[in-house]
Amino acid sequence: MFSFQSKKIFLVDILDGYYDIHCHLLPGVDDGCANREHCMRLLERLQGLGAKGMYLTPHIISGAYDDHDENDMRRVFGQMDYTGPLDIRLAAEYFVDDKFVSHIEGQPLTMGPANKHMLAEFSMNNYSIRSFDLLFEATVAGYDVILAHPERYTFVNSNPKSKTINLVKQHKLQLNLLSLSGFHGTNAKRCAEYFLDQGMYTYMGTDIHSNTYIDVMQRTKVSSKVFNALKVLRENNAALFVRP
Repeated sequence: MFSFQSKKIFLVDILDGYYDIHCHLLPGVDDGCANREHCMRLLERLQGLGAKGMYLTPHIISGAYDDHDENDMRRVFGQMDYTGPLDIRLAAEYFVDDKFVSHIEGQPLTMGPANKHMLAEFSMNNYSIRSFDLLFEATVAGYDVILAHPERYTFVNSNPKSKTINLVKQHKLQLNLLSLSGFHGTNAKRCAEYFLDQGMYTYMGTDIHSNTYIDVMQRTKVSSKVFNALKVLRENNAALFVRP
């Protein structure tokens, strides 16, 4: 009698042919890569896993990380001198705070064929209606807001079926892949699985800060149902790298 077992699927398998839209690999500007050498090692490892391209999305938060602005980010990006095969581009992850509007009115670091997709994040533990008003202002200004890792916000994952979700759903949502591993907590994992099952995500991101993130992906098993849902998001990500 023969025994047949399905091939095990790991979260890291989704990186084959993958274009990332959320990672913290720009060296020395936030809580991600500390220096160029660290960045280059991570890019080489991601390439070995099948990745095709990355939007580097450093935090832009008023009063944090020496308050680096877009010009600082562009300067550091230009100094990276990356010559490998990955399609490396620069965007940013904008914290929705009192300075958010000034970034909209300036020259924000965005992504997509028309450079109109803007990655934004809230505080993990609280929010205000004003935060959603600011995102609306970005939309009126012509930007297509991508809300980073909604499953990680406590006001979301404490009750993924609450009416607040209607405000969240006004924007495109980006899954953090490690949320599916439990890396960001049980509530985030449950919420990510629910949102993915409901087809609420448009994009996904690694949110990589260090090798630890890849290590976790390599040991996290996922079902074929989850993997198939992620493949749809992988295609959506790739569309943001199409040249106009």
